[in-house]
Amino acid sequence: MPKGFFSQSDFQGTKPTSKLPLCGLCGLYKNCKSPKMPVTGKGKKNILVVAEAPGQEEDKYNEQLIGKAGHYLRRILRKLDVNLDRDCWKTNAIICRPPHNETPENKIIEACRPNLLKTIDEIKPRVIILLGGIATKSLIGSMWTDSTGFPISRWIGWSIPSHKYNCWIIPTWHPSYLLRQSRNNVLALHFKKHLKLALGKSLKRPWNTVPDYEKQVEIISRPSQAAKLIIELMNKKGAIAFDYETNCLKPDGEGPEIVSCSICWKGKKTFAYPFQGNAIEATSKLLKSPVPKIGFNLQFEERWTRAILGHPVRNWFFDSMIATHRLDNRQDICSLKFQSFVNLGAAKFKDVTEPYLKPSKDKFNRIHELDWKDLLLRNGMDSLLTYKLAMKQMKLLRIQK
Repeated sequence: MPKGFFSQSDFQGTKPTSKLPLCGLCGLYKNCKSPKMPVTGKGKKNILVVAEAPGQEEDKYNEQLIGKAGHYLRRILRKLDVNLDRDCWKTNAIICRPPHNETPENKIIEACRPNLLKTIDEIKPRVIILLGGIATKSLIGSMWTDSTGFPISRWIGWSIPSHKYNCWIIPTWHPSYLLRQSRNNVLALHFKKHLKLALGKSLKRPWNTVPDYEKQVEIISRPSQAAKLIIELMNKKGAIAFDYETNCLKPDGEGPEIVSCSICWKGKKTFAYPFQGNAIEATSKLLKSPVPKIGFNLQFEERWTRAILGHPVRNWFFDSMIATHRLDNRQDICSLKFQSFVNLGAAKFKDVTEPYLKPSKDKFNRIHELDWKDLLLRNGMDSLLTYKLAMKQMKLLRIQK
């Protein structure tokens, strides 16, 4: 559906991630005193601190975060009873000093990224603190790309659970930025809060076993089988999240149709099915039942339900998009895609459906050209992640389930 999960642009321009350094493409090592700076620190608290690039002092002594920005960071950490050299590992997104401390171009970040990924694979930190936009772009850029890019304002303060590394990723400002904003006490307070958050997260990894969300989606091809499962849900306790895939954005005029539907019950059972045959009537009964309903931008499902099924959805319980706005009013963070990534670690779902779901000039998309399995997997993922996101948001908002 139009508010759906991952777009094709999320993967355009993403290069296969190599773990072999590509320093020959970068060339920075030729013009610095401490080329290819190694990781330092003992990491007693399993925290990896990733700065942007060595400065003049760091390059001179072959150690990260010993200049003015490093001293600022160390001072804040000491207040939290953390010794940067003893309790953390230190590295940079760019391990050679750029000339005149110039901001590294994207090609340099990509060339040096394998060094960072190799370091993470080897030391296996529980928490990774990303200091500034370059560090954020380097690591998160290996998991996520989209047209909105990597403004640090979009990423600071999240504690992102990484499926790939089973660790917490916490982006924040670079200390050098805070030094330039020395009169802004609010930024300093938030920076300390981010470091305190990282310290708390360092006690435990996100999961004992990393979840595979795609395997939690059951694809049902027979409407009769779907109808049976739907009716069974009406006799069970607990909320459901549901989602439609449609052939256009709005159900107006002639030709709009719901092509598939998915339902997630309590996060324990998720299934997606063609919106055909007796599955339509069963879905209608479920949506008219008192079973609590969860949506992401519920106005979409409400409008389509009224237009196609002829009645409203009964007992809307929670809208994760509205909750997102209540919890954080920043721009470019309110899509299901982004929220699922920063809250649930859901990155790089291999969605091939997006080009087919974009509306054409005559308003209809190409959804009927899709393979059913691809469409239903996408549909099911939307419901599953909507439910899981809602559960986390309810805890944050202290709403009883």
